[in-house]
Amino acid sequence: MGSLLSNLLHSRSEALGLEVGAANLKLVELSGRSPQLRTYAIRPTPPGLLHEGLIADPNALAAEIRELVKEARTKKRAVVTALANEVTITRIIRVPRMERKELEEAIRWEAERYIPFPIEEVVLDFDLLDDPSELEEGEEMEVVIAAAKEETVVQLAEALFAADLDPVVVDLKPFAGLRTLAPRLSPPDGETQPVTVYLEVGAESSSLVFLRGERPLLVRTLRVAGRDFTQAIARAFGLEPEQAEELKREYALATLSTEDEEALIELESPKDRPSPAEIYDAIRTILIDFTTEVRRSLDFFKTQFEEDNLDQAFIAGGGSKLKGLKGLLSDALGINFMEIDPWETIKIDTNRFDEGLLQELGPEFVVPVGLAIRGVNRVG
Repeated sequence: MGSLLSNLLHSRSEALGLEVGAANLKLVELSGRSPQLRTYAIRPTPPGLLHEGLIADPNALAAEIRELVKEARTKKRAVVTALANEVTITRIIRVPRMERKELEEAIRWEAERYIPFPIEEVVLDFDLLDDPSELEEGEEMEVVIAAAKEETVVQLAEALFAADLDPVVVDLKPFAGLRTLAPRLSPPDGETQPVTVYLEVGAESSSLVFLRGERPLLVRTLRVAGRDFTQAIARAFGLEPEQAEELKREYALATLSTEDEEALIELESPKDRPSPAEIYDAIRTILIDFTTEVRRSLDFFKTQFEEDNLDQAFIAGGGSKLKGLKGLLSDALGINFMEIDPWETIKIDTNRFDEGLLQELGPEFVVPVGLAIRGVNRVG
């Protein structure tokens, strides 16, 4: 297992960015240090293939990934991928000042206090947030630790190997998405580091990351995600999941304020389908739960870190495409959530790629583009 982890945690060459999601499989190929888009592909994940971050059938997943690679028409085989939020644990801890080599020996003992399952069953990685050489003797330093059950890492790796791919890095989804925001996280030298919140709304889970500059302060996984809205619609109207998902994409609104009257007219649904107002009623409880979860995390952050204000807030993920969700959160929480354009720093050949389609897919491609950026930057 040790040699496998060495392979997974250290990138050797340019690699594809692959997100294995519960709703979709997404692949991005970039090249160059000033990255240029070479190809991308998206393919629906068959229902039931992934559940709560676990792979039901690695061979079936491998077959789907092979088809995805074929659609992308790429010859690269090295990939940077990520584990689902539900199967990872991320903590930022304080430890006595020590050099990295010392910390490598001590981190498993430190991490055992924060991980709710036996340490011998986990894959563990860490990174220093402070430079030990800049700290005084006796000072503490902050370390971010990430852990996942070994079986989940092996399971994902085996599916990728079976798809004829070489997993060179297994990343964390929240941190992958943040790479697309790098220019907005680091101001010019001398300027105050902004306090940022990044919200990623996935299919089965959502995540919040709070940062000061590029330094993560708090990472939280939320229990409400895009699929909860779909399931609420399916229950309310007796629909199959695929039908409910389509209804959500086309007609669901996160708010029915007077500002949405125009949208309601535009979204007037056929007579054999529920109206936007009826769909809103079906998802209203989920909207309240989701807003409450985000608010509690914000309140906890402000109390824990004595921060009264956030300088900027970003929202991403396929679940964030629910019409009006960004505005609802902004109004309810008093924060102006902004959408992320993952292609903003990527060179795009407009003769090959439809810019309008890329923008439409943008929220869903924040994580795979971030993974692909790590692939071209060859960060270990």
